[in-house]
Amino acid sequence: MKLGIIRNQKDAQCFTYAKEHGLSFVELCLNFEPDTQQFIAQVPTLKKRSEEAGIPLASIGRWNASPLDEQGKVKPHLLEEAKRTMDGAAALKCPVYVCGVNYVEGLSLYRNYSAAIDFFGQMLDYARPLGLKVAVYNCDWNNWIHGAREWEVVLGELPELGIKFDASHAIAGGRDYLGEMRDWAGRFYHVHVKGYVQINGKYVDASPAGLDGIDWHTVMAILYANGYDAGLSIEPHSSVWQGDLGERGIAYTIRYMKNLIV
Repeated sequence: MKLGIIRNQKDAQCFTYAKEHGLSFVELCLNFEPDTQQFIAQVPTLKKRSEEAGIPLASIGRWNASPLDEQGKVKPHLLEEAKRTMDGAAALKCPVYVCGVNYVEGLSLYRNYSAAIDFFGQMLDYARPLGLKVAVYNCDWNNWIHGAREWEVVLGELPELGIKFDASHAIAGGRDYLGEMRDWAGRFYHVHVKGYVQINGKYVDASPAGLDGIDWHTVMAILYANGYDAGLSIEPHSSVWQGDLGERGIAYTIRYMKNLIV
């Protein structure tokens, strides 16, 4: 397994930051349409920066897109945007493209499942000749295919579709993150490393991994037991750990996680 970090594409030093911290890759998360459009325009620049630093991209995620219209059809402009983003990922030799699909109110559960399968099928069809893997993120931010019940249907129908897993999202959704890992780690294409603290079921903070309540030792044991050998991507997400404290938290997580990689 390799340890990396999520960085902002607007930061010209995002690749050198990873290199200076002894990390192996960078992940980019495109949360809104302007982020995605900027990424598409900046592919040549990002490629140059990545090559100069000797730090690759391990994952490019398109979050919060709501790709389906009220009939459950893929919106044409978002389909084109997804394709151009995957083209960029391929040009950057990034192995994983991450995305989600929105639930369409007014449609039946059956039609929503059918629409989700169609959407991810289109993503896989486009990604396949590019040599890209496609993963659904397990967060509920404009995505409802985020837990075992939904994976059984959608991933059961689409054997090439994988999962981008983040234990904190499972906990926030009231699910058993270790149980999900036990049953589904064989389909993981990418893993986020983000801390999570809750007391009596109430959220406290997304503190740095290693200073939180997630059982990272067991997480790593399950990943190794399932032959996972891809990226572990640090995601600084706390509103408390900012500035100098945030940088110290990242440094701590790097030390902590490296001690769990064998």
